[in-house]
Amino acid sequence: MDEFTYGRRQVVTYDHTGQPHYQYRPLTPEDFLDPQEGDAFFHGQRHDQVVQALTRALRWHYRFHPSTIVLQGVKIRWADRSLPGPAPDLAVVLKGSEPRRPRTFFDVQQEGAHPRFVLEVTSPRLAHLDREAKREIYARAGVEEYFLVDWDDPGAEPRLVGYRLAHGAYVPLAPDVQGRLVSQVLHLALQAQPGETGVAWVDLRTGRPITPEPGWTDSPAEAQAEAHARARSIADSLSSFLAGGDHA
Repeated sequence: MDEFTYGRRQVVTYDHTGQPHYQYRPLTPEDFLDPQEGDAFFHGQRHDQVVQALTRALRWHYRFHPSTIVLQGVKIRWADRSLPGPAPDLAVVLKGSEPRRPRTFFDVQQEGAHPRFVLEVTSPRLAHLDREAKREIYARAGVEEYFLVDWDDPGAEPRLVGYRLAHGAYVPLAPDVQGRLVSQVLHLALQAQPGETGVAWVDLRTGRPITPEPGWTDSPAEAQAEAHARARSIADSLSSFLAGGDHA
């Protein structure tokens, strides 16, 4: 088996002259449940494409919601510090602040809000942890809904699995008549569909898949820079207007 089957962590040491030396150590399945910043897990190209597509669609859907935060691969620090802090593929916080601020971790205590929805996309090497260990962590942390996009067979459609919290434990969700998993938290549905990602969000109001406009960016850093640029432009226009008024 490859030494770096699950992923790698960079380790920096310093010699007697103060010069840094960089090495990598292999990650274990246990690291997957409580990663450190900078850990690189090897999930595979399809996993990454699906996660990116689902995250982008959700950020597009909530782009005008000032308190909804959509996190991708961000480590969670729970209010209960005894719980391991995974970095879910996708997590949604509905009553947060600064949704477009880049984060390397999300601290529930500091933010005063917690993820109400989590989704994981399985990869062959780590799927058992998504199905069991992470499910237990999210239930204990009080995450109301947990969805899985689970591939048992790489050549088949994904299996959509959902759970909703009831009395401190997850209860499996049954698909609706159209085979979709309906999220009461998000008021959206997750459905399998043909194509590279094999899955899509559906807006229950329209019945249509959520599709971002071409060219739209979901990067928090880019969005923040764009917002600052707009603010500067407005400020400059106002200053120009006031300056013109002074000379009138």
